[in-house]
Amino acid sequence: MGSVNLLSVGLGLIVIGIGIGIGNIGKSALESMARQPEISGKIQAAMLIAAGLIEGAGLFAIVVALMKG
Repeated sequence: MGSVNLLSVGLGLIVIGIGIGIGNIGKSALESMARQPEISGKIQAAMLIAAGLIEGAGLFAIVVALMKG
């Protein structure tokens, strides 16, 4: 029973980390687009790629946590 609670805490921390990471990317991208609107397309593309990589790593961590639990 204790391992299920620890698994839930671990999964919650993973999700919180993913949210913080994507939020930081979005914040930085919007600040960059406000400073240099002429390259907003390149910034947006880089932001989407980085957000996808973070989500992929987070999903991998969730799968590993569920397999261990």
